[in-house]
Amino acid sequence: MTKTIFFTITFIFVSNAFPNSDTIEYSVPQLWDILDKKILLLQIDKEEGAKLLDEYEQGLVKYFMENGGRYVQRRDWAFPLANFTSVTHREEGNDYRETNYDYFQGSDSKGHPAHDIFILDSDKDLLDDETGKPVDVVTMCSGVVVATFTTWAPGSYLRGGNYVKIFDPTNYKFFYYSHLSQVNVEPGDIVDAGDKIGEVGRTGRKTILPGGKTHLHISLLKSVNGYPVPEPIIDDIWKSKENYLNGKK
Repeated sequence: MTKTIFFTITFIFVSNAFPNSDTIEYSVPQLWDILDKKILLLQIDKEEGAKLLDEYEQGLVKYFMENGGRYVQRRDWAFPLANFTSVTHREEGNDYRETNYDYFQGSDSKGHPAHDIFILDSDKDLLDDETGKPVDVVTMCSGVVVATFTTWAPGSYLRGGNYVKIFDPTNYKFFYYSHLSQVNVEPGDIVDAGDKIGEVGRTGRKTILPGGKTHLHISLLKSVNGYPVPEPIIDDIWKSKENYLNGKK
């Protein structure tokens, strides 16, 4: 995967957001990933974080175009799971709640501005009960992988476990896919709608508990002057699921 766009960062001005070094080059998606970890761990000021996210968003559009990205309209988004026997939805899809949500609360964010999709896994071995195989997580949109977490282990306080975030240049929004058992992409990868990015799991400080079920937690956020604001996507999930089951994928 080529990564041709780089920012040269002098850390005198943004030392809170990046590793200790005098001057170093990172691709725009790598910068987002570094910043994402700072936000997750509450290690950066909210105003500074929003300013940087807004700045990087512009660079990601150029990065996407120069690395062969394909624009995909919202009507053509893919269902986020593949190779499953059946799935169910938390509260039949009525689980979206954004009350008191703030992206900059990191792993302690409030509310549930997302949708949970459960696979058929009664014994919680992370495999589809009927196929005996993992269920793939695929990206709904085309875009740029901007953040991943791949090393979650039981005992970690991180709420989302292993995750992937993908910026969608077509709609200027980004997706968050979490609780993954496996991550198959890295920051800077260009993906198309329907590409595999991981496998469904039970990672995360609550999901790993005995009562937790194997599922995908998925959310969509749009940038408002650098502040990520969630929006419901249940209608997109229903439509893309229908297309998948009808063989349109």
